[in-house]
Amino acid sequence: MRLPATILTTSAIAITALAIVEAGRLQPAAFAATAATGLGGFTAITSSVGQGPDEAPYETLYILDNRGEMIYVYGIDSPTDRRLVLRGGASLPALFRAARGG
Repeated sequence: MRLPATILTTSAIAITALAIVEAGRLQPAAFAATAATGLGGFTAITSSVGQGPDEAPYETLYILDNRGEMIYVYGIDSPTDRRLVLRGGASLPALFRAARGG
């Protein structure tokens, strides 16, 4: 009867230790300070893509057109070519319909 209890206790301690170690690696995905509402109903939001150096990670720019109900996604292809490239765009109502399964 003591062997199963010992195995269960050891497993619980190992899982807890693993959870603590992994939680220490978490990085915030977005900052509220990166969003700004601009003139004419546009909102610009940036987020890290998880690539590049830690002190200056590569970012993606999301533009929300509140009047036209569109989202546009821009990025940079390489660190040497600093031009923004349109990665894609979509209708927000269509995206929400698709997310609801319709």
